[in-house]
Amino acid sequence: MQRGSVSAASLWGLPQWSPDPNCHTSLEQLTSQSGSRGDLPLIPLKEVGDLVRPLGEEDPGLLAALADYQGHKCGGVLVPLLRSAPTVGAVLSQLIRYNPIHASPVIWQVRADGDYVFMSVWLEAEVAPVDPEVRELLVTLALMQVTSGLASITGGAFKPESIHLGPSGSDFDWPTTFQSIPVVANSPESGLRINRDVLRRPNQGYEKPHLVSLRDADVALENFRTHDSAATLKSEIKGWIRAALPTGRYQLTRLAERMHCDKRTLQRRLVRELDETFQSLLDESRDEVVLPMLESGVFPVSLISTHAGFSNTGNFSRYFSHRFGCSPLAWCAQK
Repeated sequence: MQRGSVSAASLWGLPQWSPDPNCHTSLEQLTSQSGSRGDLPLIPLKEVGDLVRPLGEEDPGLLAALADYQGHKCGGVLVPLLRSAPTVGAVLSQLIRYNPIHASPVIWQVRADGDYVFMSVWLEAEVAPVDPEVRELLVTLALMQVTSGLASITGGAFKPESIHLGPSGSDFDWPTTFQSIPVVANSPESGLRINRDVLRRPNQGYEKPHLVSLRDADVALENFRTHDSAATLKSEIKGWIRAALPTGRYQLTRLAERMHCDKRTLQRRLVRELDETFQSLLDESRDEVVLPMLESGVFPVSLISTHAGFSNTGNFSRYFSHRFGCSPLAWCAQK
């Protein structure tokens, strides 16, 4: 899997919904020119964004219609892997584990949220240089594809409580529901809110695992990880930090426990392999959460502070001033 690329399967059926009359020809050219893993064509994210943009500009509801139409057919190589999981929770685990071989720039992370879990999603900024509007279109399409695709794969067992769309600087008029699920626009972050009871439901589409498929997928995943191990390590750590920030449980010691080592060993590894410190990765991750929320102009500083992992707004304001040389409100005024 090439970092920054997406499986052509994610665009299955796109020409039927695109207002661009050249969509079919453009998609054929891209798939014929692209690299691949076996028979799986890969398309760079920028080109995927160029193909999706006309739908959003014409009517954002077209993206919802496309995802509803696609069902599980947008899953490509992931479909047999997801069907091999016996419960909805196991399906989500398979999705998070193997998604890099399907759509590497799309990052999924799950965190506990009381009686729910929140499955957040974003595009990896460093390998996905697309403008904010395209980023919003692609993230929203990913949310609706997972909602529609997993419902299809699990025989309807998977159904989120709500679909959340992160801070928006665009004028997209998103549907208020998708497959009868409420769509909450301008949320602090993009993701799916899922009742824990849903995770325990049996996968109605379960099929006995095909060992060949699982082995091939593990090989592909290992190749992806080793091809650019430093970038993969950084992405995984920042993904964990972003998901953990709202909980306040993002400390270095917790990350070290998750990676089965002590914190000093992890600190040395970060310096050796990434030339980074945990604090620098924490700051980058916070920026990716905080700045879009500030730019949107719809969130109070107290809420932004919580999502950045601070216990009070005073600590958040001091951190922000140290990092950007001004208060959050002054930064917004300058923008």
